[in-house]
Amino acid sequence: MKKILNSLLYVFFLFPLFIHAVQVTINNLQPRLDINGIIMDAHDGSIQQFEKNGLYYMHAMQYGLCEEPPNYGCDGAGMSSKCGFQMNHNISIWSSPNLTSGSWSYVGNAINVADRPAGVVFRPHLVYNPNTKLYVLIWNYMRWNLPSLYAVAIAETPSGPFKLINSALNVSRGGGGDFDILVDDDGNGYIVYSQNYYMSVEQLTPDFYYSTGKSYMFKEYFVEAPIFMKKNNIYYVLFGWCCCYCMQGSGVLVHTSNNPLGPYTLQAEDDLACVTKSDNSITNVQLKSVNGLPTPNQGCEFHNINTTSIVRSQQNYIIKVTNSTGYTTYVWTGDRWQQAPDGIKGHEPQYWTPLNFYENGTIGKMQWLDEFILNV
Repeated sequence: MKKILNSLLYVFFLFPLFIHAVQVTINNLQPRLDINGIIMDAHDGSIQQFEKNGLYYMHAMQYGLCEEPPNYGCDGAGMSSKCGFQMNHNISIWSSPNLTSGSWSYVGNAINVADRPAGVVFRPHLVYNPNTKLYVLIWNYMRWNLPSLYAVAIAETPSGPFKLINSALNVSRGGGGDFDILVDDDGNGYIVYSQNYYMSVEQLTPDFYYSTGKSYMFKEYFVEAPIFMKKNNIYYVLFGWCCCYCMQGSGVLVHTSNNPLGPYTLQAEDDLACVTKSDNSITNVQLKSVNGLPTPNQGCEFHNINTTSIVRSQQNYIIKVTNSTGYTTYVWTGDRWQQAPDGIKGHEPQYWTPLNFYENGTIGKMQWLDEFILNV
């Protein structure tokens, strides 16, 4: 009788966890929509849930409704009038209760264009600083004929408004390109960033406004688009070959360490995303484009002209999705440049897929999924 009673109590206390678990469908075949049914203009940014059972916040680039270049995604780079390189792109904020298409609400712009340093903005990332109890937004901005820099702004909530606090984060290798921020369990912050086609990690000051200069440099050349994360006390840095809005997408190289400042070891399986163009798992859906052509010698084609990304994407961000039972799914996201359904830059889609981790901490190969079920 006692065993039966204990079992009933066990079910009773667990039952609320199951009734609050929600399964949603993530679709990669259709553009992601906001609550008004409009295609979201949201690219290369961060997506996070800061409070348990709270909203997911996306801080992303808003490129506008200009037309994609007719051939390669970076045609016209160096001209501020060209799509993808305009000075007035917004850092937009979106929120969603469950990450699904049709559930996203536009919150507003993170910071007015006039209140930020002049430049072409890329890859905004938001983190929460447990030391200052502030939200810290960092973005990369390109200045014509000058080094690219990182700007830092702060706010009391993820919705902003954000106030500029530092217009030039002092990374030790000078200016920089694509980046990501890791906040460790002890409250220390780290930035991983690309500069001159190489990747580095540096520790930030406790307020996350500056670099301490403590650093580690990776050996791979011609790389960008990093992700920095921690799982089961393993630090992961993922990045791929340079892919300037390239249609074919890029690779995913996984590096692991037991220390955020390294040394790091390249996962033995090597590239997770690049496959031969003859691979029959590359569907017709992935190959459709109004304007785009694969950019020669970039992305997956950098090492082998006969390869392409199986997900036709350049790495963007990994969303940590923890459900009511405490299980976390790591959802990899990538930008599908030059693949807008109507040829509009702001309508270029993203590809999302759950990562597969093995017991030894390695990550499985990427695969194309038309859609998948996610427990949120």
